[in-house]
Amino acid sequence: MFSLTAKCSRCAPTATKVAKLIEAEGWTANHPRPEDIIAKWRPLSRAQAQSDPAIIRGVTSQKWPGLAVKDFGGQKGVVATKAFGKGSILCDFHGKVITGAEGREIAEMQDELGHRFFFKHGSEEVCIDAETFPCECHPSLETKGRWITHSKKNFNVQPRHCIVKLQEGDRDVLLF
Repeated sequence: MFSLTAKCSRCAPTATKVAKLIEAEGWTANHPRPEDIIAKWRPLSRAQAQSDPAIIRGVTSQKWPGLAVKDFGGQKGVVATKAFGKGSILCDFHGKVITGAEGREIAEMQDELGHRFFFKHGSEEVCIDAETFPCECHPSLETKGRWITHSKKNFNVQPRHCIVKLQEGDRDVLLF
């Protein structure tokens, strides 16, 4: 059963997907029901996400299935083009990591938060500044994560800080 749930690390699997995985394994009898696999699925822990091949592939390629950037009359935002289960990882948010104080100073000078995300890392306030477009690591891509809006009260995705282990070195990201 572990090998089936491992193939669905980023998003909760559907019954159809599990049935296809069971068929691909060649199992015809004495196998778990798709409903049992779905019930056992859990979101990746921070430690698992850091080295998960699907997450690394998404962070590197910026191909996050099920998301699209939409223009809302001059304001851009991210919309889901498919249903995601609770705890699914939709995309990443990355940029230059600076102190919270530096981020607030920049925001004050520009009179807006812009594409900055503030969070606590241990006891320290940190800011990921994704204002620079395009980012240094994806010079020819528009990253979806920088268009995710976040609210402390009415959120539908929760960020998780993670240090992803990439071939070119570790990268601080927020996984939504």
